[in-house]
Amino acid sequence: MFSRLLTLNWRIFISNLNRFQLLMMIAYIIFLGIMLVNLIGTAIVVVLLDSDPWMQTQMPWLTPKVYSFILLVFANTYWVMHFAFTNLRLLHIEENRKLLGYGFPLKRLAKYMMIIGFLHPVNIIYNFTWLVFLLIQIDFVYQIPVAVAGVILNYVLIYSIKHRFLQIVERRFITVVVAFLILVFSLFQIVTLISEGKSDFLFELIPRIETIIYYLSWLPGGMLIQSVTVEYGMMNAGVMFLFMSILIVLIIKDHFNKTCEGLHRPALKKVEEASSTLWKVLRKVLGRNAGKYYYYVMIHPYNKLQVLTLAIIPIVYVPLLMNLKYDIAQTIAIPTILAGIPVALLAMGMANMYGYENREFLMHLQFPVKLEQQLKERFLGVLILPLLVFYGITVFELLVIPEIGDVLKIFVANTFMFLIFMILFIWSSYYQYQKATYSSFSYKHPIISQKVTMAISFTIFASGYLVFVPLNGLEWYRITIMSTVILVSGIYLWRHMDVLVNLFKKKILARIWSEL
Repeated sequence: MFSRLLTLNWRIFISNLNRFQLLMMIAYIIFLGIMLVNLIGTAIVVVLLDSDPWMQTQMPWLTPKVYSFILLVFANTYWVMHFAFTNLRLLHIEENRKLLGYGFPLKRLAKYMMIIGFLHPVNIIYNFTWLVFLLIQIDFVYQIPVAVAGVILNYVLIYSIKHRFLQIVERRFITVVVAFLILVFSLFQIVTLISEGKSDFLFELIPRIETIIYYLSWLPGGMLIQSVTVEYGMMNAGVMFLFMSILIVLIIKDHFNKTCEGLHRPALKKVEEASSTLWKVLRKVLGRNAGKYYYYVMIHPYNKLQVLTLAIIPIVYVPLLMNLKYDIAQTIAIPTILAGIPVALLAMGMANMYGYENREFLMHLQFPVKLEQQLKERFLGVLILPLLVFYGITVFELLVIPEIGDVLKIFVANTFMFLIFMILFIWSSYYQYQKATYSSFSYKHPIISQKVTMAISFTIFASGYLVFVPLNGLEWYRITIMSTVILVSGIYLWRHMDVLVNLFKKKILARIWSEL
């Protein structure tokens, strides 16, 4: 039965792939293979760092304490990466829920879905790397079951914490954002104080390394290392294994109950009060058509989570890339990340423009305003906020990081990227339509098709390399080509809005009717 369910979900995924998306999936598989090799290779190098005679000769400063410090830093950093990349979404929960109507047992379906969720390749890669990293350090046989149980407990804890975090963000978004901003501000203050007295800080670090090692060893990554580096005896190993096994069973049981609840109870769309201040402001600023649509987009809990993610990515990665001594980091990587922020905002509003207020759109023929005008207002409304963010980030780039390029080049390149994704999202809104769901318990993106999000990730980096890589004397030709494409595409889209109207009648109306 499990193999049939696995085959069913694979067919659901494959049935909607076109040739381009198939190529994207192949590229994603290659990327996963590269990630697996890099993670395991790095783990092995870190573990064997102090056993290589060449290392001992070339790095006499690598004392046992310094080596322990490096090992703990790697383990805890890797745990943070594991937490960030643990994937909670894989299955089409709406499609799997239909199986209950055919008599498929609820508990068996929930159990199978939990197993398939774990089988996401990213989850397998990180957990397998943990096993390799820990098992090559063992000194005693009794440490093996403790290490395996520790890796499993680590995964289920991360999964449980992330699932609850989604619910907290959904219900307490403002509180989470304020707390995040306070945390970021505090971290920046700490980094500033350290950088101002860098030499004194590094000089004082070495005598205190034992204290630092002590605290690092009790963080999640350090505790996993202790399971294979500390001699705690057979009796203690049995007690720890039993205790971790009980915790694993309890957490899995909790997640099993949540999965049953999510399968048994379809998500209900949240109803907001008609007197909402947000709706009044949007209606006044953007007009009735664009304002009403933006209202639906902004109150969706998943979009709130996406906004929080967009704030985290540049704050974490841009300062790290700025400190690298490679020109490629500043000329390609940083502009691509910053240009991707307004692109992601645009995706939230445009990649699935008809998946929100379905019933209202069925009445479009009764409106005194033509459908073409409604669509024009909606498209313009969707573009306003990402464009403001887009040009704000562009000005920020030029003022704070002037070494990334000339003013004209950055503006044209960013505008070109924005146009590429606008066309991609227009295609997506008509050909990859799906009804927006309102539940944090979702095994796929509840708004945008998973195939579209995969294409977005690939295209961001591909287009970033295309428009930001230095061409020296040929730079003027690229700017001319991009400017021409921007101008021609903008004029064509504006003057041929009837094409989008006909697509709406042909592609969207039938889908909306079938859902009601």
